[in-house]
Order: sequence, then structure tokens, then C-alpha cells
Amino acid sequence: MRKIGIVGSIGAGKSFVGSLLKEHGFRFMDADDVVHDLYRTSNDLRAVIRCAFGPYCLTQDGVNREFFADLIFRDRDARRRLESLVYPYLTQAVLDFFEEQERPSERGVRFFAAALMNRVPEVVKVLDEVWAVTAPEEIRLQRLLARGLSEDDARRRMETQRMNALPSHPNIRVVENTGDESSLWARISEILGNV
Repeated sequence: MRKIGIVGSIGAGKSFVGSLLKEHGFRFMDADDVVHDLYRTSNDLRAVIRCAFGPYCLTQDGVNREFFADLIFRDRDARRRLESLVYPYLTQAVLDFFEEQERPSERGVRFFAAALMNRVPEVVKVLDEVWAVTAPEEIRLQRLLARGLSEDDARRRMETQRMNALPSHPNIRVVENTGDESSLWARISEILGNV
């Protein structure tokens, strides 16, 4: 079973690549989805977050997203504190995903996507390769505006991620996401070969 990590800055299209992979029968795990699930279901994680940020940061369904979105994009130390609490739980969830028994319908590859792959080094160690999904800044900005972000908020989030380094890995491939769905899938199919 090959294990492939997918990274990319906000608006580059990691999630879109993931949706294409799922459409074509591949198992795909997105860090954002896992973290939001952990916020809802992990009593241990909820307890440490409450202790670090106060009870107002939690809701019955997870965390107060407005509170954290505002906080982590303006306060680097708060973001690092939250990450230090969340990443051990995320790491374990991803390692468990990779160790799950293969399903009969699986195609021999599992994918995990995260904007900050370098923050989960134990996951990076088990990956066979990393795909870096890229797109020019103007395209990324237009995608974020289409999601409903204001231009200021979109640019602030893009700037926050500008310094994100690729994880240290010997096998990194670039997946340019500037065209349409069919050209993107053609590139993915080319990389995957006959899987």
C-alpha cells in the first residue's frame, strides 16, 4: 500500500485533488476534516484546549471557529500553542488510517492532505512520496474570494501560509493546478501510472 501526502498553500487545490481522488475510488484523508472531527469527539483534546484557551473557545459541536480563525491568523504564539495541542492527536489519527486493513475495493494507494505537513513529522516518515499542489497567487486569491472570503482576509491567510515549508522528504512531486478538472486529472493519472 503506497502512502502519499498532499500539501499546498491555501487556495492551491489540495481539497479539489482529494475530491478527484475519492471520485476515482482512492481513500483520502484531509487534515482539516480530521481535526474538526477530533474537536467534536475527543474529550481529551477538548479538555486540553479548554484549559489553554478558556471555556468560550468550545462549542457543543467542536470549537468556536470564529474565535480561533481570528486568533490564529493574528497571533502567531496562539496558533503555535493550538497546534502543539492538536498535532499529536492528528498524527495518531493519520497513522491509524494508514494502518487500517486494506479494503477489497482499494486501489493500492492512500492519500493524506495537510497544509502544514511539516508539522506532523511522524506522518511524513511513513509517506512514500509527497505531492505539492501549486497554483499562482492570483488564481489562489480568486479561489478564496469565490469561497466568500474578503480580499483582506484572503490575502492575510495567504501571507500566513507563505512561509510554510515543504516537508523534508526525498520524493516530492509538483502537481500544478491551473487548468480545468480534466487536465488536473490527466496529471494525477500520469503520476499514478497504472494504479
